[in-house]
Amino acid sequence: MKVRWRQQEIIFVTVVACFLFLYFFNINIAVSREEMAERVGAGYNNLATRYYYYYIFPKLIPAFALYAFYLLLNLYVIPVLILKRRFFILAVITGIFIWLTLLGIYAVSYYRINIYTLLQHSGVPLRRISLQYSFSITGMIVICYGIYAYIRELLIKSISKENGNRLFRVMLVNNVTATAFVYISGFFPLLNFGLLRNDGWAIFYVFFVLPAIIICFINIYRVFPRQQKNAVPLKKVIRQLLIAPIVLSLLAWILFSFVREEPSPEISFSLLAILLLIATPLSWLLYVLQKERLSEMLNLQKDLGKTAADLQFLRSQINPHFLFNALNTIYGTALQENADRTAEAVQKLGDMMRFMLEENQQDKIPLSKEITYLTNYIELQKLRTQISPGIDISFTSKTEQCHHEIAPMLLIPFVENAFKHGISLQEKSWIRINISCDTEQLYFDVYNSVHSRKETDPEKNRSGIGLENVKQRLSLLYPQQHELQIRSTATEYFIHLTIKP
Repeated sequence: MKVRWRQQEIIFVTVVACFLFLYFFNINIAVSREEMAERVGAGYNNLATRYYYYYIFPKLIPAFALYAFYLLLNLYVIPVLILKRRFFILAVITGIFIWLTLLGIYAVSYYRINIYTLLQHSGVPLRRISLQYSFSITGMIVICYGIYAYIRELLIKSISKENGNRLFRVMLVNNVTATAFVYISGFFPLLNFGLLRNDGWAIFYVFFVLPAIIICFINIYRVFPRQQKNAVPLKKVIRQLLIAPIVLSLLAWILFSFVREEPSPEISFSLLAILLLIATPLSWLLYVLQKERLSEMLNLQKDLGKTAADLQFLRSQINPHFLFNALNTIYGTALQENADRTAEAVQKLGDMMRFMLEENQQDKIPLSKEITYLTNYIELQKLRTQISPGIDISFTSKTEQCHHEIAPMLLIPFVENAFKHGISLQEKSWIRINISCDTEQLYFDVYNSVHSRKETDPEKNRSGIGLENVKQRLSLLYPQQHELQIRSTATEYFIHLTIKP
C-alpha cells in the first residue's frame, strides 16, 4: 500500500475542472451575440459580435493550459524527474518553461479580454497592463503551488517511511485526503446549481457537514481503537466522545459570529446535538464495519515488520566474523588437546545452528530454550577468551520458577553487543549478564566494559549486532509491554530490559 495523495488530487482537479467548465458555459453562453450588439450600441458591432473570439476562448484557453501543465507536473516532472533524482536540472528547466508559457498564454488572453471589455482597439498601454497582470497571476500560481507541492511530497515521504505502523498510517492519510477532496468537490455542484447563494445550504455545508466529518475521523481512528485495545473505562470514553463535539461547536459559533457579525448560540447547540446524536453513532457504525479490516491491517503490519526484522537480524547474526572466531577457537582447542573440550565446542556450535534453523521459525518459544542458546554462545566466547586472565565473564539465570514464552533470538543481540564492545584481549574487561523473572515480567540486564577499537579493526565501523533491529522487533512484538533502558559512558555500557510476555 502506498500514499495516493497525488493520484487523488489529480482526480479531484479533473472533476473540479469539469464542473467549472459547465458553470462557465452556463453563465456565459446565455449571452448571445445579438444581446451584446444591442448593449454596446452602434459603432462597436464588429467588436462586440466577436464574443467567442475576444471573450470565450481567451477565458477557456488559459484554464485548459493550466490544467495541462498541472498534469505534466504531477504525472511526469515530480514523480519521474524530481523524486527519482534523475534529471533535476531538466526538471528546473521544465518548470521555468511551464511558467513562461503560462505567462505568454495569460498575457495574450487578458489582452484580448481587455480589448473586448473596454471596447477599444489595441495599444501599448493595454499590452503592458495585460503583461503586468499576467506576470502577477502566473507568478502567484507558480509560487503557491510550488510551496504546496513541496510540503505534500515531504509529508508523503515521511508517511511512507518503513517504521512504526506504516500500513495503518498510509490508510489513514489516504482516507483523510480522499474525504477532503470529495468534500471540497461538493462545493462546485452547489455552485453550479446556485445552492450556495442560499444561506441555509452554505451554513449547513460549512458549519455542520465539516465538523461531522472531523468527529467521525477522530472517533473511528482514535477514540474507539484505543478503547478496544486498552480497555479504557466507559466514563473515560464518554468524556473523550464529548470533548471534540463541544470544542468544534464552540469554534463553529465563534466563526459564525465573525461571518454574520452577530452571535448565534442556536448554531452551537444545533451542531452539538447533531455531532452527539448523529455523527457519533454513525462513526461507531462505520468503525464496526471496518473494524476487522483495521485489525487485519495492524496484524499484517506486525507480521511484515517481524519478517523484515528477522531477515535483517539473520543477515547480521550469521556473519563470517563470528563463525571464523568460533572455528578458530575449535581449531586451536583441537591442537591443544584432542578430547572433551573440542567435542564440547563442536556440540555447542551445532546446538546454536540447530536453534537458528528450527526454533527461530516459531513466533514464540519457551524461555528456557532462549537461555540455552545464550548459554552456548557465552560458553563458546569463554573458550575464545580464556587465554586472557584479565577477562571476567559472568552469566546468572534465576528463571527456575518461570514458564514464560518469548520471541526467539530476542535477547542475543544485547549479549553479542557486549562481547563485541566489552572484550579486549590486552586490557582488563568484564561482562555481567543477569536474567530473572516473576509471574508477570522478565528482567534482563547486560553490563560490560567498553574499549575503543583500532583503526585497522574491520569491525570498527560496523553496526553489526543490530540493536536498532531488536528495538524495532520489541516495538512490534511487545507494544507498550516492554521497557528498554540504555546507559553508556566512555568505559561502561549498561542495558536493562523488562518484558511483559
